[in-house]
Amino acid sequence: AMQYMLLDLEGYASVLFPYKIDQDPDAHDGNGWVQSLDWSPGRIRLQADRKVLGGVKLRGLKTLELTEVEAEAADQWRPNDDGENMRQ
Repeated sequence: AMQYMLLDLEGYASVLFPYKIDQDPDAHDGNGWVQSLDWSPGRIRLQADRKVLGGVKLRGLKTLELTEVEAEAADQWRPNDDGENMRQ
């Protein structure tokens, strides 16, 4: 089951986060979890992804990523699979 929630916020922003975190080290092939914030302060849309490890290493940061795309093309890059692909 998907364990993510996507909230669209005012000001062209959205947040994707897990509302339930399974600490089983084998869950989701051990790929962990992601929290994502994206917003458009102008012509550029920014997305910050905080990816964490799964299981007993849950508190460990796997990566912190910042992505920029043109705001007009941003919808094609938004997550539309409830975070399934973002665990990579």
